[in-house]
Parts: sequence; structure tokens; C-alpha cells
Amino acid sequence: MMEVTTNLFREIKQALWLLDDRSTVLARTKKAEQLQEKFQINLTKIIEISQGKGCALHSTKEECLNCPLEGEISANGFPFVLLDHQQQPKEFWGSLQKDQGKTMLQIEVQKSPLLQPSDSMFNYLNNARENERKKIAQDLHDGIAQSIYSLMLETRNLKWIDPSLRSEKLKEIDHHFSDVLKEVKDLAGELRPMTIDEFGLVPAIEQFVERTVEMTGFEIALSVTGKLEALSENSRISTYRIIQEAVVNSLKYSGVNQVELTLNFTDNFLHVLIEDQGEGFDLKRAENGFGLINMQERAHAVAGELNIISAPQQGTKVILKVPIKEVLE
Repeated sequence: MMEVTTNLFREIKQALWLLDDRSTVLARTKKAEQLQEKFQINLTKIIEISQGKGCALHSTKEECLNCPLEGEISANGFPFVLLDHQQQPKEFWGSLQKDQGKTMLQIEVQKSPLLQPSDSMFNYLNNARENERKKIAQDLHDGIAQSIYSLMLETRNLKWIDPSLRSEKLKEIDHHFSDVLKEVKDLAGELRPMTIDEFGLVPAIEQFVERTVEMTGFEIALSVTGKLEALSENSRISTYRIIQEAVVNSLKYSGVNQVELTLNFTDNFLHVLIEDQGEGFDLKRAENGFGLINMQERAHAVAGELNIISAPQQGTKVILKVPIKEVLE
């Protein structure tokens, strides 16, 4: 963490607090002072929230049982609520970095260009999780459950088949079992690709590209440059999901058969570009799309920056910048 004088630190435009290992304030910016004048800020509690030790939303354990934030908290970027002096709540994002025994806390008003003012960040997270569960349930019902039911009928019918034909029928059933196993593996891969845990982000992206090209014929020109660096688990998963969402959007809506995917490791950042030369779209009309909101929130949660550039008949660029340097988990 860069050493700066107290006077220079105070002039930084963001709301920042510099703390020691006991959460004692060593310095704060003018913006931080202004925030403390307007809101009830407990820095110790905010740090606990960033570490998953405190609740950002609920006041009782019973309310927390089905908390939409479960599994979503990361010190890279985490949501929480502050009350002003009239007891009115407002949503914020926090970011925590630790280096050389000191902690830097940044707080900013929760804002997403893709969310309307009437929308709640917590409602969004809850709805996102519910939509994900619905998709999984639908995939299980329409795919795997139907396949297993079909296998069950085939197995029951064995007793009615001529003994001389049973051997061939058993081979067919064995083949169908292999198909069901592949369905299960594919669904598990969509939920969380094993490659990303075993080998890292780039091999997982390469596998995703290979599988997408094989299944759809859609061309993905993948380029990886710079010295490969290991990202935190949250950063790996978020980056993978953003790339996955952007490529699938291009496949569905671009009207062309190719997308360029570039990963560049440089200057302690991973720079990602997903670009197609397709039909493009009007950002203002599409800004409330769940996929775009999802990508923005995933980037924000790992202290990343996401920009989407598009216009009708001008193609689409999805530009992601993710810090490589480890931060406090």
C-alpha cells in the first residue's frame, strides 16, 4: 500500500479509511468525513460484513436463514446498508484491501447504470438466485428426469423380451445410461466447471470454447497474452461467468458466426475483450436485461470494471478489467 502524507490522503476524492490491524482509524479522506456526518457508520461492523462474520441485511438469525447474500460476500466488493440520522436506509458497496499490516476501506453509494432507482440490490440478488434455481429445476425435469424415466421403462420391459434379444437390448440400455451420465456432467459443468478449480481460469475458458464450438459450430477466436497470473477464487468464477454470458449473448443475438475473445494479463490486471461484428443493440433499451445486470454485478463484486459498447449495426464489445493482486478475503 502506497505511503502518502495525511494531507495528501485527505484530498483523495473517494471515501477512504486507512486502518491498523485493530481497526483504529489512522487517516480518512474528506469524503469519508462527509459520509460519517450523514450516516451511522460502524467501521468494525462493516469489516465483519466483508469477512462474512456479520449480516449486511438482517437483524435476526431467523431472517438470515434464506439470505439472498449467502455465498455472495467478498472483500473485493460487498453490499451493505447504512442508516442515516433519520433512520432511513441506503445501499452501499464496500471494498477492502490489506497490505503491510494496514487496511484500506472504501465505501461508495450502491449504483449500477443497469438498475432503475426503484430497484433494490438485495431484491435483485434474491431474484437472480431464484431464477437460477428455476433453470436448474427445469433442466433436471426436462432432461435428466425424463431420461431416467425412459430407462426405467426400458428396464421393466426386459422381462417381456425374447431371451435371445435381451443381450442387444442391454447394450442399448447401457448406451442410454452413458447419455444420462453425460447430461449430469454437462449440467454440473454449467453450475461450476471442475477445470476452473483444478487447473485455473484459462484452461476452463479453453474447455468452454472447445465445447461451444463443438456443440454449436459458432467460431470463437481465443487469444491469451501476457504472463498468466493466478486470480482469487471469486475473481476466477466471476470472470468465467461474464465471458460465458457475453459469448452466449453473441451466439444468440449477433447474427454472425464468430466472436473474438482476448485475455491479456498485464500491469497487475486481467483485461478481457469479447467482440463481435454483428447486429449490435441499443444499450438504453436493453439495459434492464437480466444478463447485462448480472455481468455488471459480478464485475463489481470482484472490484472489476465492465464496459459494454454497442449500437444497432455496429457490433458489440464487452470490456472487462479485473485486478490480479490478492485482496483480503
